Amino acid sequence: MEETTPSYDYFYSLSPDAPEENCQVLKLPYMETFVSVLYIAIFLVGTASNGLLIGVLIFKQRVWRLTDTFIVNLAISDFSFLITLPFWVDKELASGLWRSGSVLCKGSSYIISVNMYCSIFLLTWMSGDRYLTIMYPSVARKIRTKLYPIFVCISVWILSCLLGLPTLQSRELRRYNNNTYCVDKETISSNWIGSLLLLILAFFIPLFSILILNYFIIKKLYVHYQKFGKHDKKLRKSIKIVFTITVVFLFSWIPFNIFKILALISSTQELKQPFCLHYKIAYLGMELGGLLAFTNSCTNPFIYYFFDDCIRRATMQSIIPCRKTNRPGSSFASLDTCLRFSES
Repeated sequence: MEETTPSYDYFYSLSPDAPEENCQVLKLPYMETFVSVLYIAIFLVGTASNGLLIGVLIFKQRVWRLTDTFIVNLAISDFSFLITLPFWVDKELASGLWRSGSVLCKGSSYIISVNMYCSIFLLTWMSGDRYLTIMYPSVARKIRTKLYPIFVCISVWILSCLLGLPTLQSRELRRYNNNTYCVDKETISSNWIGSLLLLILAFFIPLFSILILNYFIIKKLYVHYQKFGKHDKKLRKSIKIVFTITVVFLFSWIPFNIFKILALISSTQELKQPFCLHYKIAYLGMELGGLLAFTNSCTNPFIYYFFDDCIRRATMQSIIPCRKTNRPGSSFASLDTCLRFSES
């Protein structure tokens, strides 16, 4: 492990000034090469899988379900983030230098922030929607109209775009040792309390809400099973999809955000022992946590494929148009299966 001057990324809410020479950040050997290869893999797999998912749902899905609106918006959010990855690959290959200009410095950082907010808000609402369906079915039937998911998604996008504005305003190109970096403005480190509050309100509170909602959902299903001795297969499958996507998202983003809190706290202290060590740990943790967070954008399509029969069937029909899905004696089986899920 080597110590170097900082290679600034979109998520580092630290001072853009280089740390003191006795507190240079830690870099793993061959980190730039590893990150570049991983980014390229995420870009290729993610754009292909999310693009296919969007196309399948919009053009091939025979019955449009309420949850499909949430799924499409999650895929669009991930796809919009993925198209910014080539610029971050270039940054890694250039040893941290930003060569894509000021507009893309601000724009790509903004898109990534919006992607995180949009994803967790949609997942929170999907968990809330499942909770409402299970705990208050009569209320859910009245609320869950065709316009309901559209209104929710528009609201989520507007809120996410607004919460991402600080990132858009704070990013700038800065010269350091005759090199250009995409960094936060100097004033950002002094506003660490605001950054911390935004992180708590826009990530950790939704996270806590998701956990609470899923706890009550599981508890209700368990009580129902104990009482009647049977499960609602349609409901179980729908919950399993939402729960799996949520767990993967949280596993991907929690490490990064924990280290971001450490980074925000460390940025308020003089970079001398013991805070120098905190700075090094936070910086390295954010770099590794950021890689894990980025991989989340290409996982959802695979979760849908393995857990959602309708999406899997529509995907296979798109890839192999002549493939027959109905066996003799089970005419319209595919359509009937999806129709049973059309209200989900």
